[in-house]
Amino acid sequence: MESELAVILGVSTIKFIFLYFILRVFLENPFAALVLIVIVYAIIDRWYIGALPDFIKPLSRWRKILKLKGELEFSPSPGQIFYQIGALQVEGGNMKAGLQNLEKAHALIQEHPDIEYYLGVARIRTEALEIGKEALENALRLNPKIKYGFPYVYLIEYSLKRKEPREQIDVYMEKIFEYGNPRIYYEVGVIFQNEGYPEKAREMFREAQVSFKGSPSFLRKQQRYYAIMSKLRIFWQH
Repeated sequence: MESELAVILGVSTIKFIFLYFILRVFLENPFAALVLIVIVYAIIDRWYIGALPDFIKPLSRWRKILKLKGELEFSPSPGQIFYQIGALQVEGGNMKAGLQNLEKAHALIQEHPDIEYYLGVARIRTEALEIGKEALENALRLNPKIKYGFPYVYLIEYSLKRKEPREQIDVYMEKIFEYGNPRIYYEVGVIFQNEGYPEKAREMFREAQVSFKGSPSFLRKQQRYYAIMSKLRIFWQH
């Protein structure tokens, strides 16, 4: 992971400098040359590399939410639309708005594992811990493989906030290792870091890098961002 990252950064730096001077000569404007390189690199990164966050995704999510809100007025069964809006808002980090829409969906649609999952995430992130845990457990009861282990990420967050015994956290961690991939290790590491467990956070960030190194080549583009962010978080902890 370290050698691959160093090669990527080294080659990218050389190409950046070379292209900058070429474009600066042709455009006769150093700022325009810099902006153009950044735009081109961002596009190439989205297609082939995956080292940068997806800057298009928030805009796409916002457009989907607007479209869904427009459909609410004419929908004979709004529960599914409330769920879709709430899920998009939770994925975008707007937990309070997401929770409101998911509560509406939950009142209309019962025993829906995805609604229970997003409801659990939103509740835990808004400090409604007990009913958040209940919703996540309901999601796992209805679909034990839902979201490929991510309910356990938030159950770990619940346990840390509630100061539960280490044995309970270890039970959830076993599931994390079952589903192990760079993203899930990174997310758990962030939670440990936020809750004041730096050593455990570093362990998870290292697992993210190891997992990335062992990933098939066709998965590396979508996982590289979490491996790089894990490395940076370890660095920031020092």
